[in-house]
Amino acid sequence: MEEWRRNIWRRILEEFRRVEAEISRMEDEFFRLMREAEERSGCITPLYNVYESGDEVRLTADLPGASKEEIGLIAGEDYLRIEAPCRSPLRGGEGRRYVLHVRLPAKIDPQSVKARYKEGVLEVVAKKKITGYKIRIE
Repeated sequence: MEEWRRNIWRRILEEFRRVEAEISRMEDEFFRLMREAEERSGCITPLYNVYESGDEVRLTADLPGASKEEIGLIAGEDYLRIEAPCRSPLRGGEGRRYVLHVRLPAKIDPQSVKARYKEGVLEVVAKKKITGYKIRIE
C-alpha cells in the first residue's frame, strides 16, 4: 500500500514538473515573439543587465538621449517594461523608441520599485517578494 502511494505522488510530481516546463517554454516563446514585433515596429531593445543581490532584483538599461520625464516604467510581479524615445543618431534618429520587456529572475513587490536615471543609464531596484515566513513553534 505504501509503495502505491509513493508511485501516485511520483506521477503527480512528474506531471507538475512537465506542466511547469511547458509554461516556462511558452513564456520564453512569448517574449521572443514580443522582441521580434518590437524590432519590426521600429522599436529598439536597449542593452541591459538584470541581477539578484540579496533580497533585491536590479536592472540597468542604457537609454541614451532620453530624458527621465519621457521614460515609461511598468512593474509587475515578474516583469519590468520600459519605453522611451530614442534620439541616438546611430539608431536612426527621431521616431524610434526604446522598448524593453524583461522577465525577472525572481518575483518582486511592484510597490517597492525605485528607479534612477543618470547619464543615459536607468537603474531599477525592487525588493523580492516574500513567499513564505519562518514560523517559530512554541
